[in-house]
Amino acid sequence: MRTTVSTVEAAWQLFAAGRFADASDIAHNALLHDPDNAAALTCAAVADWEMGRDITASLAMIQRATRLAPDNAAVWHNLATLHASRGDLDGACAGFEQALRINREDTRAFFGLAQNRRFTEETPLVQHMLQLYGSGLLDRAALEFLCFGLAKVYADLGNPSRAIHFCIEANWLAHRPFDMEAERRRLASIRDLAASGTFARGRNSIPGPAPIFIVGMPRSGTTLVEAILARHPSVHVLGETNRMADLDRTLTGDDPAGLAAVPRDRRRAAAEAALREMRAGAAPDTRYVADKTPDNAFRIATIAALFPQARIIHMRRHPLDCGLSNLFTRFTSGQGFSFRQPDLGERIRQTAEVMTIWKEADLLPILDVSYERLVAEPEAQARRLIDFLDLPWNDACLAPEQARHHVRTASQFQVRQKVNNRSVGRHAQYREWLAPLVEALGGDTWIEAEYADQHHADTIPANHDNPTRRSA
Repeated sequence: MRTTVSTVEAAWQLFAAGRFADASDIAHNALLHDPDNAAALTCAAVADWEMGRDITASLAMIQRATRLAPDNAAVWHNLATLHASRGDLDGACAGFEQALRINREDTRAFFGLAQNRRFTEETPLVQHMLQLYGSGLLDRAALEFLCFGLAKVYADLGNPSRAIHFCIEANWLAHRPFDMEAERRRLASIRDLAASGTFARGRNSIPGPAPIFIVGMPRSGTTLVEAILARHPSVHVLGETNRMADLDRTLTGDDPAGLAAVPRDRRRAAAEAALREMRAGAAPDTRYVADKTPDNAFRIATIAALFPQARIIHMRRHPLDCGLSNLFTRFTSGQGFSFRQPDLGERIRQTAEVMTIWKEADLLPILDVSYERLVAEPEAQARRLIDFLDLPWNDACLAPEQARHHVRTASQFQVRQKVNNRSVGRHAQYREWLAPLVEALGGDTWIEAEYADQHHADTIPANHDNPTRRSA
């Protein structure tokens, strides 16, 4: 029996909608009937990878697909994406280049190549992509990939006017949905809870490895901190997950005020189930499991109620550098605020405010880490991180670029480089195009005050032995 095209197409449609488990199930079922179907092999591989399954198995499936369909550009650029996730940047670039040899109009492959290579000249490939850009023949999705790719190329080449031109168009093309009104309501609810002092608190810790949540704005350095922790043998890293978002939705309907009404036994059961998932695959001597989802900054009340033994690492970065990095990043899904400067500025302020609320509420141990300090003095800050977790020092933490965990976020290329300060102060050369972001942030007065506070707070050690944080 031959697999129908519609079956495999359905799997890819589910994949595009972010329904990775369903896409995987359909693709694997298709392979039972047609084991040589390259499209099904590729879909199964990338869907499994998105769910954090064994990347070695996913690579084997896609490599088999390249042998079955050597002239299929999409198969090659998906293979390259998995190589990049594993840290094999040479393999990634080779895959993207092969895809472009097959199809010179594969803008997804060009985007992938641009993200995983630093350009030093305007190559014939770039010139071809400029011609393609001006052709008027691309659909919106293909043009979005192309513009994000060209923005990265011209940023590499030190041409800010051309880089921001493509960046602004790419953001306009992307335009992901984001419900800012809902986020304003959530923050208002958190403010009210803080004013009344009615946050729900966890009572008893659950035995076993404790959770760490690395939070902050996207592009603030959360992936770098995760890579540092990944090098420690006592820490098991999970990458970005939807776990806390799903728990929050299930328990409270995304209303922080609803948490107090959830019975303690239900909270306990939810926490135990979540920790079982988080600890799956961790080594027996693991002491911490780390979730690196920046948006969990808005869920610390839920985290504290479920996991009283949790610790929070809060990444902070210059608001304009952080904002600019968001604008240049093509997030695959979510982060809808990052494509519009007014929303982006408001989100940076919301994140700063909500973290101040949590610190004043004293719900959990929180360590502030400045991105600028981290890249300027990596050893001192890495030691500060490890000390916060009460772990013995390990020199491996000084080489986060050697971490072998799989990275499925937009920081795949950066996290494989040695720690450097190339992006510090980058906003200065783009300042004339960032007026909407500056205005949304509250102008230079707020920006300067926030940046000064980041550096002040970063020098204060967190009190992680306060017993009031353990039970209530």
